Amino acid sequence: MVRRPLKGIEVRADEAALCEPERQALHPPALRERLGVDRRVVVSGVGLVTPLGHSLADFGRALFDEATCMNAVSTRHAPPIPGARVHADVAAGLCRSELLLGDRSVHLALLAASRALDDAGLAPRAPARQRCGVFVGCSTGPSQSVSDSYATLHGGGRLPGLTLLRCMPSGPAAAIAIRHGLHGPSQTYSGACASSTTAIGEAMRAIRHGYLDLALVGGTEAPFGDGNIKAWQALRLLAPLTSDAGAACRPFDRDRRGIVLGEGAAFFVIESEAHAQARGAKRHARIAGYAGASDGHHWTEPDVRGQIQAMRSALADAQLDARRIGSVNAYGAGTAMGDPVEAEAIAAVFGAGSEGPLVSSTKSAHGHLLGASGAIELAASIVTLKQARVPATRNLTQPDPRCALNLVRHRAEPLPAGAAVLSDSFAFGGSNACLVLAPA
Repeated sequence: MVRRPLKGIEVRADEAALCEPERQALHPPALRERLGVDRRVVVSGVGLVTPLGHSLADFGRALFDEATCMNAVSTRHAPPIPGARVHADVAAGLCRSELLLGDRSVHLALLAASRALDDAGLAPRAPARQRCGVFVGCSTGPSQSVSDSYATLHGGGRLPGLTLLRCMPSGPAAAIAIRHGLHGPSQTYSGACASSTTAIGEAMRAIRHGYLDLALVGGTEAPFGDGNIKAWQALRLLAPLTSDAGAACRPFDRDRRGIVLGEGAAFFVIESEAHAQARGAKRHARIAGYAGASDGHHWTEPDVRGQIQAMRSALADAQLDARRIGSVNAYGAGTAMGDPVEAEAIAAVFGAGSEGPLVSSTKSAHGHLLGASGAIELAASIVTLKQARVPATRNLTQPDPRCALNLVRHRAEPLPAGAAVLSDSFAFGGSNACLVLAPA
């Protein structure tokens, strides 16, 4: 599809840049000077429940090998699709109230959040509970519980008394705060596929500006409810199921045919560097910058200007020149329209082809976790930094000439020494959010 000029004005990449007065008014150092606070924020704990693995080490190993986690996913009322499911008993270890009140998305979140606290050395309960918040991103929310409730209702059955609580999108954040006795703000962000990136970024700001010392942040998604799958199929954006489900997700490839859904949760303990140092915590990486921007253009058609603004604003927030970015973890969902627009935006900010940073989409390995995609891709970015190598985009055999980037194909490539990583999240409705990750 050819993108139409907005209101008769030709779209040019250089028009997407904020003028300097706007940049200084909206981003550091001007904002930080006015607030009088500037604290570095680090990642001190990682907890994962993903199709690729349930620890950062296992996830990292799987990210660089050729094994696939994608298979045919069948439901009661929807045709089978390729998908990436979590194969684990996520309900193990949950108490009765968590089982009764929680959708699968809640169970995934509880397990991942507990693992993040364990990894950070803060389990079972975080200290300074009034200064520790919970920030969660999810898009479809408790889709299976919603589907089940409608099926019961239209089948003439009686809804259980806890149905309303099971169907609340804020369920994961509430369950985490209750389990661990956290008294800081408990917030849920729903910005489609930018949800968890936004949650992580806003938590980082709260710590940077002195409102919190640490936060439990991340995203969760369990999108394989009947109604949700049928809705996605009606939109005609899902990749078809073939004999090789592992090859269904093909970001930036000429033969890409759509999205492959995935489920899972990724959570992180983030805290001020001073707080981490005071308690002797390890540091996986530093969250150097974050920004969000809206296309303000169309429900499903992405606009290059909003994506450019998000990336440039994140770089300004991190106070980094674009040349410091060694790798971009692209949104790269494998859609016909989305990949070329993102490629145009990345080229406008960083340069095209070999002039730009290494670019890969890890959705080809773990599927598209929708609202949790930014969180799992933050984990992939941490792996990239810690191992100093960039994973390849799987199934990328014939790059689309419209995606003229420095794409990582076939095998991992080394990350330049001292380089930072930028992670993109772009969403329906034109919601864009980016994180900049630097070595700790």
